[in-house]
Amino acid sequence: MIINLELQKDKKGNVVSEPSNYNPSKEVKKITAQVMKDFDASDKIMSQPYREFNDISLRDRQSRDQMAFNNFEPFSSSNPDEEWRSTAIRPITRNKIISIAAHVTGNLIFPKIFAQNDQDQEDRDAASVMRTLMEWVGDISDYERTFLYAVIAALVNPATIIHTEFTKVMRKVKTKNANGEISEPKEVLDEELSGFHDTLVPIDELWIENIYENKIQRQGHLIWRKVIDYSLAQVKYGNNKNFKEFVKPGLQILLGDNKDTFYEQYDEDLQDRLVEEIIYYNRQLDLQLVYVNGILLTEPDEPNPRLDKKYPFAKSGYELIDEGKFFYYKSSAFKTAPDADVVDVLYRMIIDGTYLQLMPPVAAIGNEEVDSSILMPGTITTIKDKETRIEKIDLGNDLVAGFNALEKVESSVSESSQDPQQSGIPSPQQQTAFEISRLEQNARIQLGLFGKMIGFLIKDFGELRISDIIQHLTIGELKGITGDTDTLKFRSFLIPEKEGLDSKRVTMTTEVSDELLSPEEQLDESFKVMEEEGGLESKDRIFKVNPSLFRELKFLVRISPDIVFPPSENVKKALMLEQYDRAVNNPLADQENIFKELLLGAYSTTRDNPDKFVAKQATGTLEGGQKGVLSRITGAERPETSEVLTK
Repeated sequence: MIINLELQKDKKGNVVSEPSNYNPSKEVKKITAQVMKDFDASDKIMSQPYREFNDISLRDRQSRDQMAFNNFEPFSSSNPDEEWRSTAIRPITRNKIISIAAHVTGNLIFPKIFAQNDQDQEDRDAASVMRTLMEWVGDISDYERTFLYAVIAALVNPATIIHTEFTKVMRKVKTKNANGEISEPKEVLDEELSGFHDTLVPIDELWIENIYENKIQRQGHLIWRKVIDYSLAQVKYGNNKNFKEFVKPGLQILLGDNKDTFYEQYDEDLQDRLVEEIIYYNRQLDLQLVYVNGILLTEPDEPNPRLDKKYPFAKSGYELIDEGKFFYYKSSAFKTAPDADVVDVLYRMIIDGTYLQLMPPVAAIGNEEVDSSILMPGTITTIKDKETRIEKIDLGNDLVAGFNALEKVESSVSESSQDPQQSGIPSPQQQTAFEISRLEQNARIQLGLFGKMIGFLIKDFGELRISDIIQHLTIGELKGITGDTDTLKFRSFLIPEKEGLDSKRVTMTTEVSDELLSPEEQLDESFKVMEEEGGLESKDRIFKVNPSLFRELKFLVRISPDIVFPPSENVKKALMLEQYDRAVNNPLADQENIFKELLLGAYSTTRDNPDKFVAKQATGTLEGGQKGVLSRITGAERPETSEVLTK
């Protein structure tokens, strides 16, 4: 929704809006004037056409690409002579985008984390802890859904932009006592709006400073402008004094041309239940200001609350438009649009031609007037003029040529996006593991550029997430114990067991000594932690971390190709079955383990509990009195592993 920020004026240019009671300080008026100036400059970027978008504006480019993805079908002609023509379209753009998204999001991508101490030495334990904390935050912030939506947005729109933040929002709740009385409202933490939140930002909601600066962190200012319900704004800003006094649904407060007086103006687009929320970011001035319906709800010099002072946005796209200067990208919908348009035209022509062949037009030759009603089934028409005759008009349609052209253009679309086999359309012939892996390799090459673009997005997003973790999860809270004594309480984080991975628990504690421990002391501490985990057989993993030391480490983020395109389940399954075929008759192979790990492990229905499918083994005696296990697979007797190791 685009809301008009201009004051209502008469024909002479005089402001006719009502003056507002909102009269803030000079500092507020000065920064508000600066925000309006920056907004006007950024709005021109949104509105003017660019050669990079085929001489249309950003908004028009986004609209056309979304129409292509949503299979927008044009309306039939209002001309009765033309309304019979088909307006059908082929969902080729949508199918290609969905198949690419399914391929890229087949595995949830987390970045690799590296940690360095103050001596520039790698700290693998700290990196493992940070990775665990990122998984924990990803679970509570629904990172999997955000990642999927971000990939689809990159394929459809000129850019995909993710906003991440940590918030703490309070709300008032009431309770009913046992006697039926309702208590006074008290403030509690709003679990839904508090914590880590990731939001996909539509590109028409984010105003930028320079369209020829690709990196979002180098933009001089950013303006995030959106429309929200008044009830949601009350939850977020209800305790703010200016919000209570001046913010009303549908009523905008705008600064006049003299930069000194504010005016009230009713905005019909906002209706009676909506408000406009604007968040203004300025990198050079270190500002993050919040406006609701034109009312500043923060201090005029409110700094960016992030520890790293970065914008809380990560951005990427499908393909670069130029050598990396243009802020936006060429989407997959934009790239396939020319071929998709030709496909739609040919598709309609083939349908129209089929109509004409099945029900060809006819000509009435003679003096008798004959209308189209005689072509209705069961109709009896009397023709008095003996010389009048009806003949079919032969149009000479060549539908084969149309089908051939359609096939050629659709193959061109595949060259621009993804091959049908890579989209999941199976080959009629059974394929070996080498053929499947080769097909996967071709997919990596074809989607390699987009994979790298998504890798850049995850890397930038990972750096923002690491800063948030250090800033918000390593800080303790004061908890009263007895009397005047207070202590810091740190949090613990549990990652439950999933997909065959061990469960993990990270505990922030100052009990971990700041001093360097001797090797013997480190070994003693390791045994204590192992005992707390439950011994060697336990699947629990416990990390005890000193928060102050953890904050001093330097963390690096890296995305490698195997993270973006890991081997698929089909490749893993084919390789495991080929390995099983080659090892099943080898006398040196452990037949029980290769049966469980390679054959049963290749199938999802048996890999979780392979012992259930293994027959009981009978123990026999080998020559020389050595005990062994009779294998039901080969019929041969093999010595027990423990016996062999002992001898």
